[in-house]
Amino acid sequence: TDQTTERKEYFPTELALKQIDEALDRHPHIDFFTFSGTGEPLLHSGIGTIIAHIKKKYPNIKVCLLTKGVPLMDPEVRRECAAVDLIVPSLDGSNEEEFQKMNRPAKGLTIRAVADAVIEFRKISRAQMWLEIFIAEGVNDSAESAKRFLQYVREIQPDKVQLNTLDRPGTEHNVGIPAPAVMAEIASVIGESGVPVERIGGRAAKRGESKELSTEEYNDRIIATCASRPCTADDLAESLGFQKPNLEAHLRRMEKAGFITSEEGPRGIYYRAEKK
Repeated sequence: TDQTTERKEYFPTELALKQIDEALDRHPHIDFFTFSGTGEPLLHSGIGTIIAHIKKKYPNIKVCLLTKGVPLMDPEVRRECAAVDLIVPSLDGSNEEEFQKMNRPAKGLTIRAVADAVIEFRKISRAQMWLEIFIAEGVNDSAESAKRFLQYVREIQPDKVQLNTLDRPGTEHNVGIPAPAVMAEIASVIGESGVPVERIGGRAAKRGESKELSTEEYNDRIIATCASRPCTADDLAESLGFQKPNLEAHLRRMEKAGFITSEEGPRGIYYRAEKK
């Protein structure tokens, strides 16, 4: 992992705008355009331009931003993304020790500074805010952690808290999944803030219809998605719009050919691919 807080044009902004326009021309009736990815979206220096472009050209499409929150420490960044409709910042540590273990931040970053940045963003933006808290067994799942998370939620006052935990193989195989009773107790404590708490991790399956693709295009989409994160056949069917029965057989062929690998996980068989 490359640790950096440097903002720059990691991908050409104009090319990003072109690809966005092409995608939205093909699929104009979507609910949200979401900034996410394997890195931090706010580190891209052109994100303000991209957000403004989408808001102006596609006023009926809402913009969602997933972020670790660190770049929000910069007032300019807060202003650039203030126009989004929904922001989902992460707060995975209830104190410094947990923050370091959970997020392995760049040197000098603190959980207090990140929380303060999220609070400042809340003051200047009318965006809905869903605060995501990721829980790992033995790291931030104690009763004391829950009470500290409660205090942060009271300060930030998000519209909702999403309480998450591992549901696919992680990059660290020793990361444990808290028992359901532990997750329920943490949710109950955080709920004392008066903010709704949603426990997430599973996915509701929504199947789409996929257009005719060549085998190469089919493989490329699967490889790109599995290189970003481990995926089950259900995950791929949902996110790519593929039909699951055909997809499962194709995944087995791809694994046999060496394009992807598989492993058992909390929700069944997960597929991985190496980043190109």
